[in-house]
Amino acid sequence: MRKLFVLLMVVGVLVGCGEKQLSYSEVTIDQVNADVKSFIDGIETSEDPEGNGIYMFNETEVKRYLYLNQDFLDSGKGFGDMEIKTNEDSIQIYLQENDEPTEDEYKLYNITLDRTYEYMQVFKNDEETHFQLIGL
Repeated sequence: MRKLFVLLMVVGVLVGCGEKQLSYSEVTIDQVNADVKSFIDGIETSEDPEGNGIYMFNETEVKRYLYLNQDFLDSGKGFGDMEIKTNEDSIQIYLQENDEPTEDEYKLYNITLDRTYEYMQVFKNDEETHFQLIGL
């Protein structure tokens, strides 16, 4: 029994020391903390008519939230896919529109980085663009 316990401890340590992996998933506003909700509320109550609808909230150095609202969409379009690519010192976020109109009012993604990056780029329909606002 003691040998099994020691073996499980060694396996647990080895698994815990594995490399972190970049991950992202779509979430709803109900699934995020009050700071993220407050950031989104500030965006939605803002009177900035020139926004491109792409916002980033940095909760920690490796935990981010990407928020897209209706300003992201061209007329008659819907929200499409998101993909993240990385290289040595940068992360690239690729956002797509869908030709089908959407009833979704927003898209919100929880992004967990595998490490810190020096540069971050965002692309809409494969053309580089910018974040309208990055919050902390």
